[in-house]
Amino acid sequence: MQLPQAPYSNDYVRLVPFDLDVHASQLRDMAERSGERLATWPFYNPPGDWITPWTKTIRQRTEAGTLRPFAVLMPDGRFAGMTAYLNPNADWRNVEVGMTIYAPEFQGGVVNPACKRLLLANAFDAGAIRVYFHVDERNTRSRRAVLKLGATQEGVLRHNRILPDGFLRNTVVFSILAEEWPAVRERLDARLANGGKAP
Repeated sequence: MQLPQAPYSNDYVRLVPFDLDVHASQLRDMAERSGERLATWPFYNPPGDWITPWTKTIRQRTEAGTLRPFAVLMPDGRFAGMTAYLNPNADWRNVEVGMTIYAPEFQGGVVNPACKRLLLANAFDAGAIRVYFHVDERNTRSRRAVLKLGATQEGVLRHNRILPDGFLRNTVVFSILAEEWPAVRERLDARLANGGKAP
């Protein structure tokens, strides 16, 4: 499994390599406008500066090869958010899709299914046998969104992560297998043709 290099694009979004020198200020502005929407974000820890440690993590993990982050751009060039491949494993042909965050004005529409369509297609076309998602158990919105893709809930990792505020997070694990991808792709294409909503 060799994941292709970005950019990836379709009629709805363009995913380009996340460049902290270019996109960090846009990320900071988006995060500050999102406020309480980020309550279950693993790096969220107000009132202090929690964004600087987050961007440091992005840089460190990108350099280590355990993160391939993307800036999400609209066709007109507006910054809509970020998403990523995490922990790609060529031997096991598994990769996680996550660290996904969108500006409030781009949530609930076409952006998320368009991004997932690109990331899933590139992973499975590259030979992935499993794409998985880790979601904070408290984040019911994200859990619903992943299930809406057609992913299967596998289980819950209990207290598998200590968050910056000391909270012991339970993580819900979902996955899509290669043999499930054609049906998931068909569902995503139908949603995109319907403006992001389930037909």
